[in-house]
Amino acid sequence: MATDKRKKIKEWWENPKTISLLDLNLRELETEFVASNLSKNDLFADFGCGDGISTCRYAKLVRHCFALEESKFLYEKFKKNIKKQEISNIELQRGTIENIGIRKDLRGKFTAVCTQRVVINFMSWKDQQRILEGIHATLRPGGRYIALENTFEGFEELNSVRRVVGLENIILHDWHNYFLHRKKFLDFMAPMFHLEKEEHFDLYYFLTRVFTNMFAKFEGFGSNAKKDAIFEVADYAARLLFSKFRDKVKIQTAGESSFGPIQGWVFRKIG
Repeated sequence: MATDKRKKIKEWWENPKTISLLDLNLRELETEFVASNLSKNDLFADFGCGDGISTCRYAKLVRHCFALEESKFLYEKFKKNIKKQEISNIELQRGTIENIGIRKDLRGKFTAVCTQRVVINFMSWKDQQRILEGIHATLRPGGRYIALENTFEGFEELNSVRRVVGLENIILHDWHNYFLHRKKFLDFMAPMFHLEKEEHFDLYYFLTRVFTNMFAKFEGFGSNAKKDAIFEVADYAARLLFSKFRDKVKIQTAGESSFGPIQGWVFRKIG
C-alpha cells in the first residue's frame, strides 16, 4: 500500500499540469523569507527544488548553490531555467532527498539549506524524521536550515475561522501531503538545532482565505481551480499589506499555533 501511494505521488510530480502552489503571491512571500536569511558567502542547498524558479533567485545571493530534484520533468525544466538565466554557480542534480543522510559527498557540506513544502511530501512521520536528520547531517556546525513546511494545527486554525463566518473548510489533500504536527516537529528538532526565527503568514492568510472569500468565489485546486477575477487584485494587495504590517497585525490563535498551514522557521545546527 505504501509503495503504491509513493508511486502515485511520483506520478503526480511528473505531470506537466501539476501546480505546486497556485498562489503566486504566497510563493513570493515564501521566496522573500528564504532570501532574507541567505548571505553572499553561503554554500547553499535547495532540496526538492522543483523547476528552480525560486532557486535561481537564491543562487544570485550566495557563493554556491546545490539543487536536488527527484522529478525528471521538473529537473529538465530547471536545466532550461539555468541556461536561460545564464547562472553559473548552480550545481543541479537529479535525485531524492530520502538518502541525503547517507551521502558522504553531502555530509557537512553546506552553511545553509532550505526546503519549501518538501518534507510534507513524505507520508509518515518516520520518513519525515529521517529526512530532517539527513538535512542536519548535510549542514556544517552552526549551519542554518530554512524550512517552509505545513502544519496540521495552522491548517485547522484557518478552517476554524472560516467556519465562524459561514465558509466551508478548505480540503486537505492528504493523499500526497502529510502535514507536520507543530509541537512534535519542534520537539524533534530541539536536540539538533536552535530555533532562531519563526514566520507566520497569518495576515496574508486571513485576507485571502477568509475576508476575500466572504464575497468572492474560489473553487477547486491546482490547474482545475476556478476563481473570481478579484482574487488577482486582492491577493496582490494582501501581499503588500502583509509585507508592510506583518509585525503590527497578528491573528490570535490557540496556544502557540500559527494561522494558516505554511510556516517558516530558521534553525541553527547545534555544534
